[in-house]
Amino acid sequence: HLGDHEQLRLLSYGCSTGEEVITLRKYFPLAQLVGAEINPQSLARCMELDVDERITFVHSTPERVARHGPYDAIFCLAVLQRTPHLVEANNLTSLTGVYPFERFDNQLTELDAILKPGGLLVVHHTQYVVGQASIANRYEAPAGGPVVPEYAPRFDRQSRRIDGPVDPASIFVKR
Repeated sequence: HLGDHEQLRLLSYGCSTGEEVITLRKYFPLAQLVGAEINPQSLARCMELDVDERITFVHSTPERVARHGPYDAIFCLAVLQRTPHLVEANNLTSLTGVYPFERFDNQLTELDAILKPGGLLVVHHTQYVVGQASIANRYEAPAGGPVVPEYAPRFDRQSRRIDGPVDPASIFVKR
């Protein structure tokens, strides 16, 4: 879908210590890659990596992330969630006090604003369903696209645990 060319801009949102960015470079050798991380210790480790001049690491603020966009793809892998192991271990039925849906929804709205039409939004290992977000009507999951099941509990717009099946899609194309 994306190809690989020098104008391609990819964002690893919540890149931790940079491993995801390094992996993306292997798949997209010509792309501009931006790794955004909010944790100062993790960002410091990113800055120590031996990377090429087409990789940039930034402290994750809406302004700094947007400054390098717009993006052709945004990867949010195991980022838009809070304490998943504790949520599962304590069998929480509500995330209201931990990570309310509104925070997830606001984050997706910020990311939507910096993603190009036709771009990919990849959201995996999250506690919420992208299809319930306020931006959902601007996206579609590609037919026959890969589906990687989520094993952790998922929650609805009211931050309540969903007991039934949920949409397993994690790759979305912006219309």
